Amino acid sequence: MLKVSAPGKCILLGEHAVVYGHPALAVSIDMRLNVNISKQKVKSEFHVVNGELMKSKNHPHIINALDDIWSNEDQMLNINVSSEIPPSAGLGSSAALSVAIATGLIKAKNMNKSLEDISSIAHKFEANAQGGLASPMDTSTSAHGGCILLANKKLGENWLYSRTLGEKKWEIHSFELHDEIKNASIVIGHTGIHGSTAEMVLGVKKRLEENPNLINDIEAINALTKRGVIAIENGDLEALGAVMNLNHSHLQNLGVSCKELDDLVAVARETSLGAKLTGAGGGGCMIALSINPTETARDIELAGGRSYICKFGVEGVKIDENSMIF
Repeated sequence: MLKVSAPGKCILLGEHAVVYGHPALAVSIDMRLNVNISKQKVKSEFHVVNGELMKSKNHPHIINALDDIWSNEDQMLNINVSSEIPPSAGLGSSAALSVAIATGLIKAKNMNKSLEDISSIAHKFEANAQGGLASPMDTSTSAHGGCILLANKKLGENWLYSRTLGEKKWEIHSFELHDEIKNASIVIGHTGIHGSTAEMVLGVKKRLEENPNLINDIEAINALTKRGVIAIENGDLEALGAVMNLNHSHLQNLGVSCKELDDLVAVARETSLGAKLTGAGGGGCMIALSINPTETARDIELAGGRSYICKFGVEGVKIDENSMIF
């Protein structure tokens, strides 16, 4: 049996401004997706996923990985996927799957690949599954863990590598979390509402065309993201929380929040250092930076959200067990 796990992620700062060329900051969270791979014991013409014959409609990321990496028609696999990451919540569940399955198959083939290679391969799987469009933020964060900054230009000595997809190009950076930051938790509040990223992005674009002054909110989010990086490096929890609060206000101005998100953010702020929506908005999740996570989670639940307490900046993809010879 080969067991691999990869973390989910949340966007700490910078969503929507990243669409307009500004940086965005993501952190890995200790919700993990697990992939177990083993050889089928009987002769078969098909791979099996979670006990059923694999179907391209249901398993596009796994199909892409097998076609790209495995290419071994003589050895069909049993693949089992389990996850702590809520799907369709903006927490990187599909990226974690892409990273974990890529890592597992690469290990099974005894290939020598770096984390940069794995994140690049997984990014390709994400793009293929999403019709050619995918940012490398989720897959880079899941592969490397820690704190990842996505930008359109190199920003100092924390630069890791460049990533391209078609005509798009991104610069990936990695930041160490200060010990003081590691002592805090991210409390996630899930509204239970599915928000469409494409619709939210198009909505911001339309509102900017109708009201060009909203570009000031985009620029403000850019400045706040940079201040957030400094707070993370300095271990300044209060500054990071304040930046998160301000970031949410600008996202509200851009029209991507909703009553359910605002309600959860408001109650979470009573017991946390700062709170904001995370991801595209219109539903999905909010996050709170808290040193009282149990209390913050309780208040989110009482306000109607589903809460998750997470450590953040955790280890990226890893092999948890490797007892199978392929």
